[in-house]
Amino acid sequence: MNRIFQAALAVALLVSSRAGAQEGPKAAPDAPASSPEPVAPAEPAAPPASAPQGQPPRPPSPPAADAPPKPTAAAPYAPTFWGFVNVQYARTDPPAPGVVSSTFQLRRARIGARGDVTPNVGYAVLFDGADTSLKDAYAALKPVRGLELRLGQWKTPFGYEQPESDTKLLWVNSSYVVQALARSTSTTSVNATPDSRDLGVGLLGKWTAGAIGAELAGSLVNGAGPNRTDDLDTKNAWGRAGVLIKGGRVGVRAGGSFGYGRQVAGLGANGKFDGVGTPVDDTYFWFKTYGADVEVDTPIFFAAAEWIQSERDVRTYTSATSSTASAFTARGWYAGVYGKTPWNLGPIFRAERYDRNRNVAGDTNERYTIGAYVDAVPLNARLIFNYEADRSEKAVRTGDKAIVFGQVIF
Repeated sequence: MNRIFQAALAVALLVSSRAGAQEGPKAAPDAPASSPEPVAPAEPAAPPASAPQGQPPRPPSPPAADAPPKPTAAAPYAPTFWGFVNVQYARTDPPAPGVVSSTFQLRRARIGARGDVTPNVGYAVLFDGADTSLKDAYAALKPVRGLELRLGQWKTPFGYEQPESDTKLLWVNSSYVVQALARSTSTTSVNATPDSRDLGVGLLGKWTAGAIGAELAGSLVNGAGPNRTDDLDTKNAWGRAGVLIKGGRVGVRAGGSFGYGRQVAGLGANGKFDGVGTPVDDTYFWFKTYGADVEVDTPIFFAAAEWIQSERDVRTYTSATSSTASAFTARGWYAGVYGKTPWNLGPIFRAERYDRNRNVAGDTNERYTIGAYVDAVPLNARLIFNYEADRSEKAVRTGDKAIVFGQVIF
């Protein structure tokens, strides 16, 4: 990143922080920004417009954010409409002989609706105009308090970052290990799709008793990613179980996650699924993925850390009767923290490391993200700066990147 660009970003952040300091601390409409609760499992992609924003990122606990608005006499089951827009500028400095590049991008332009049709049946729909694709679309059955059965498409449960709302993460890009191992695969590699959603059935639950709580989330899905069918008889299973502990204004959330399945990782030269019985040139892989995560929420910072390992068996067919097989283990972790201040701004830091194949040398990604954020609370707007220092090994290094990211929620 050249000196002029560094100076401009520093000035912009300094001006934003001074403006926030002059305005003084601003409490969110429903709860103080300094006393967040532990995060909840599988929250929808964004809260309704009435939910508090402008506080350091963490999803509020159900039922406030995860349940539809309370019925009124005039409109007992009226839907809630909401949306958000993300605009991004990024500048990448790749290793030689690559050349510096920069681009403006409309990352997301989403609008959604959710609500109840009866006290025990709800729904949610989310559409993204930036890539013209359907994101969330599910019916929710609520037989008892604290338990929800979903049918349709949503973010699959695994760890913290994977199901977290895009509006709340202050590191702009997903962690390497989450992107590669914690979600459904693409049809071009054994790494995952960019989107964390999939089609299937899921069960979500959360129960609390005083300062102690428990969470459970599981999904049985196609495994091919959002808006895609899958011809394999074996489906993918993803799940997480965890505990919540809250003492005063400090909350701790911890859990373990597991994923298992079989999937098509490559469609070969003809670009189509050739069938399990007589495969021609497809690539299949079996995976067993597990991980652990912990989050700590305090009045002055929010921290999250996650470790994931995946054991994978890959079989590539060269004809209907001939194939090659390999087995390997991938592993990685990340740890990040956001600072909190009374002026709705703070620093951002994340460290991460991902080894895509522990049997092969020279393919480990390592990255450090530093930056800052500032919130305009009455406007439901946020400005984020991330600088990603790429310290990966040479074969997989893509270069340092500076990102300015703007968000407005409505």
